[in-house]
Amino acid sequence: MKCGIGEDGLNTDATLGLPGAFMLAVYLDGQGRVPGYRTGLDFGLSAAMLTELALDGSIHTVDGYIVAVHGAEPRDPVLREVLVRIRSSRRRRRASEWVRALSVSAHRRLSADLIAEGILVRTPRRLPLPTGSARRYNVLRGELRDAAVRSLGDATESSHRSVALTALASACGATSGGRGWSESEATLRSLNPTCAQILTAVADCVRPLAFPSWN
Repeated sequence: MKCGIGEDGLNTDATLGLPGAFMLAVYLDGQGRVPGYRTGLDFGLSAAMLTELALDGSIHTVDGYIVAVHGAEPRDPVLREVLVRIRSSRRRRRASEWVRALSVSAHRRLSADLIAEGILVRTPRRLPLPTGSARRYNVLRGELRDAAVRSLGDATESSHRSVALTALASACGATSGGRGWSESEATLRSLNPTCAQILTAVADCVRPLAFPSWN
């Protein structure tokens, strides 16, 4: 997952990995720990992969279903795997269905790629395990994480990928400063319709986890 830094934080070219930026800036906390159980951030990881494909024009929606663009071939191996999975699916799936399906392996696949790139290193587990979030990773490229975090500041003045990153964080309830999803919905107008559908889908997937039914 190639990451880079531009003058305004994150690069706006194809070398930027939106999933990697989400992993560094939102999924992991400041101490490199993974989130607690049922936070919904796995949905954010899977949506980040889909959004990256949509921003690059590798997927689009037809009647609400995600469809791979003929001839599209992402350079990133993780995104290629996702696109192959979409192409080989026996039935068409909506954005919300792909967000759920890809979330199962998103953390494992993305963390392995960031480790291979020398951006993260897994820390050994020690028994007894803590009851809360366990420390799992050290960030070896702190400047990349800092750039991703900065891009969450003012998405209205940033690149499409920064807008998407901020909206993803908001949809997962992982923003600070009181910025909510309803506020971020207005920024989706600057993105293409497929990205907007994916971002709306992840918010719909996360909402039941934030407000569980006690019936």
